[in-house]
Amino acid sequence: MALMIDKTTIATYNHAAPELAAYFAGIGSRLDIIKEALELASKPHGVRVVEVGCGDGRDAEDIVPLVEWYEGFDPSIELIKLAKKRSLRANFVQADAVSYDYPTELDVIFGFASYLHLNRDDFTTACHKAAASLRPGGVLAMTLKERDSYQEELVEDEFGKRLFYYYDEVTVEEILKKDFGAVKVEHRTLTRKTAKWLVVLAKK
Repeated sequence: MALMIDKTTIATYNHAAPELAAYFAGIGSRLDIIKEALELASKPHGVRVVEVGCGDGRDAEDIVPLVEWYEGFDPSIELIKLAKKRSLRANFVQADAVSYDYPTELDVIFGFASYLHLNRDDFTTACHKAAASLRPGGVLAMTLKERDSYQEELVEDEFGKRLFYYYDEVTVEEILKKDFGAVKVEHRTLTRKTAKWLVVLAKK
C-alpha cells in the first residue's frame, strides 16, 4: 500500500501555510528550469502542463504565461486555497502524487521540492504514473534534496514536523530509466541555505 505523504507533514503544511508561503517566496525563481524543461519538450504551441505539489502557486506564476493549459495539485488544502487567490489562468486541486488522476498527452510535468516527501516505493509509483500521462517526448522536471545515499529524516523547525526523503543521483536514474529514454541530473545549491539539490530532467 502506498504511504503517500504522511499525515504529520500535511498537517504542518496546512497549519503553517501562510508562513511557509512567505518562506518559499524568498527562495527565488525556478524560471530557468521551467524554460529548459519546456524547450526540451519541443512543442511550441498548445503546451499542457501539470505541477506536482504546486503549493501556494508561486511557480505557477512563472509557468502559466508560457503554456496553454496548466493544472497544479497539492495535498495541502490550505496551500491550494492560497494558490487559488492568485487568480491565474489555471486549475488547482487537492491531491497527492500517487492518487492524482493524471490527464493524458501532457507535455511537461513539474515537481519542485515535492517528490522529496515520497519514500522510494511511492516515488517510483508516482514517476511511473507521470510517465504514463506524458506524450512521447514529454518531460518530467523535478528538484530533490540530495545526500550521498537514499535517506529518510523527520525534520522539526519553526513551521512544524515534516518528513523528508533524500535522494542520490544513482537512485534517481535507476528509478527513472525504467520509463524515460533520457535522464539529465544536475547538482545545485538552490536555496538561501547550503542544502544540496538535484535538478532532474527526464524525457520520455
